[in-house]
Formats: sequence, structure tokens, C-alpha cells
Amino acid sequence: MDTISVFCELSNIGSGNASTSLAKMVNEVIDIGVPKNDVNKLSDIIASYGDSNEPVLATVLQLSEDMEGLVMIVMKVDNAYKLLSKLLRRNIKREVNNLSTINEELSSVRDVCNTLCGAYLTAISEMTNLNIVTSPPYFSVDNITNAMNLPASLYGPGTDSMSCIETEFFTLDKEVEGKFYFIPKIDSCQKLLAALGLA
Repeated sequence: MDTISVFCELSNIGSGNASTSLAKMVNEVIDIGVPKNDVNKLSDIIASYGDSNEPVLATVLQLSEDMEGLVMIVMKVDNAYKLLSKLLRRNIKREVNNLSTINEELSSVRDVCNTLCGAYLTAISEMTNLNIVTSPPYFSVDNITNAMNLPASLYGPGTDSMSCIETEFFTLDKEVEGKFYFIPKIDSCQKLLAALGLA
């Protein structure tokens, strides 16, 4: 099995564990897409969202100890409101464009995304026996370009390429969609492989 396939499988396990947690919260089936490894440029990720000015909700956990990098969840704001509606069992629509107000209104969704990131990492940690420590979660409601500033800083200023595995998750009615991003630092990629006996 090549390196990319290994990372895709790890991401599949992590996102599957997180999606199971979300399914319990909303009492609906949550499906996940096939992990993508072809999006390894920051500019490609930003372009995949279409309008770079459309606001997104981003949750980021930075990793340390046995693994460095980050895990993040990104959802378009309108999808985040649909998730909030499912969580509260009533229809809630976005009625403002002020990003600060939207951030406040989506506080429950932020907490859910933090839980999902934790579930994602727990599955990877249990599979590899690596001690993965996370930073306090970083939340933002902003356009996708600004939301990706932290992943960009991880690899250094001016760097566009990064090791990134993207996995989509969605409800069967497609009302709620989002993406997991698993972005380990280069050195941590080798630690992952060694922990699995592949390096």
C-alpha cells in the first residue's frame, strides 16, 4: 500500500468515527465521500469553494506531541445553519450578513465541530497508538481564503503545496455538507507510517 493510500485510509477511519458521532446528534444517517488526495494545493482548496467571498465556518485543531499538523472542518455558512436547524429540531435561517453575529448564532455548531474533530483524532490515535495532543479549538466565520490562513502558516509563508487529505461528509438529503481536512506536517507523515509498521 502506498503512502497516499495509507493516509486516505486513516482519514476514512477518522471521518467515519466523527460522522457516526454526528449521526447520533441529529438522529440521521451521515455519509462520507471517498477521501481525496489530489487536492494538495491551498489554491485548489480555495478554488473548490467557488466564490472565495462566500462565508464559511471553520474549526481547526492544531496537533502536537507525536504528531504535528492539524485537523479542520469547513462548512459553508448556509449549511451550518441547516445543521443548527437539525440539532435544535426547528427551522433556523440566516437573516444577517454580519460575520460577528453569524459567529455568535452558530456557537452550537462550533461546539459540535469541535467534538467531531476530537472523534476524528481519537480514531487515528487508537489505530496508530500515537499520543496526539490538540490545541484549544480555533473557530472562524470568514471567507475561505482567510479561513485557510492557519493551514498555510503551518507550511510557511508563500507555500502553496501541502500534504492534505480531504473527506466530504453529508446528510442523505444533502441539506448538510461539510469537509474534513487532515493536514499532517511532513515529518509527521513518516511517524504515521512508522507507527503502522510501514516505514
